[in-house]
Amino acid sequence: MKVLFNNLGKQWDVIKDDVKPRLELLFEQSNFIGGAPVGQFEENFAKYIGTKYAIGVSNGTDALKVALEALNVDSPCGVIIPANTFVATILAITYLCNLRADIQLIDCDNYFQIDTNLLEKCLKENRSKWKSCVIIPVHLFGHPADIKRIVELANEYDCKILEDSSQSHGALVDNKKVGSFGDISAFSLYPGKNLGAAGDAGVITTNNEELYQKCKSLRNYGSSKKYYYDFKGYNHRLDTIQAIVVDEKLKHLDNWNNMRIEVAKKLSDRMKDNDHVITPKLAPYAYKNVFHIYAILIKNRNELQKHLNDNGIQTVIHYPVPIQKTKPFNYLDHQDNPKTIRFADDMLSLPIHPFLEDEEIEFITTTINNFYK
Repeated sequence: MKVLFNNLGKQWDVIKDDVKPRLELLFEQSNFIGGAPVGQFEENFAKYIGTKYAIGVSNGTDALKVALEALNVDSPCGVIIPANTFVATILAITYLCNLRADIQLIDCDNYFQIDTNLLEKCLKENRSKWKSCVIIPVHLFGHPADIKRIVELANEYDCKILEDSSQSHGALVDNKKVGSFGDISAFSLYPGKNLGAAGDAGVITTNNEELYQKCKSLRNYGSSKKYYYDFKGYNHRLDTIQAIVVDEKLKHLDNWNNMRIEVAKKLSDRMKDNDHVITPKLAPYAYKNVFHIYAILIKNRNELQKHLNDNGIQTVIHYPVPIQKTKPFNYLDHQDNPKTIRFADDMLSLPIHPFLEDEEIEFITTTINNFYK
């Protein structure tokens, strides 16, 4: 049996009858850039997240970059991110040439999210050194960060919050969706995300009209009126064709997320008696994990991954090299993040998607359990 890590073809089977007529209309009208479907998706996504505004952009990294620039913070600026995250979070910071950023990497808690106790310690020790501060919590793997506590700390220490919600479309804290807590939020719509396009795409959410207008201009060369430019901007627009795809998928997102949760429950239940495997748990500060990633902690990770691969089960490591161990950012390696370093050696992501069959779940878990016998 071959078990795919993800199965995007199944999503297409669900949406294609609704997408095809919209694509035909798109090619008839040829409004490939800035077409009406972009605004329709933005309106629908803002309503879904629970914010006043949404701004479609070219990808998740650009969403982070545009959102951070829109905050217009003063230098030197302390920019605080999790040590345990995808490299795009830190790359977006470094792309802003005029920002003198003092980047702080904060270790994760037992739920793979930024540790708010360590965040508070960092702010106590460093906030007075900076003219401004931006906290970028990442809602990692589909699980919310402790965003309520982060908001409290941001208020106490006069910080802005840019939520990186790229992996957690639909995740909840107190029945409120992530991406609606901070000053602004960035989402990736990469194809493999819970809400994914048919290529690169991203979206920004905010309740602040000034940030909304700034982001709209930044994504379009710094222009709010064609051929008139208020500042240096970028070519970071969301293509109409991608807006159509994600707008149709958005209608199914809650259902697909609930299907992911059921798959995750079945995976965990079938490995609950295996003392060698630590399965994902929901933090007390979170309400809903939408399982973009189902990551387990095990010893002999590389051996298990090979064993699964030999049996036709696709797996991924998120992430094999921590940011501070990468070549571009090894100057940050003096920062102490032991859990992140350990998890990089022990973590393995199993197949997770809404359409994983019971037979496949049984095969995955039996193969893992038998490996440790």
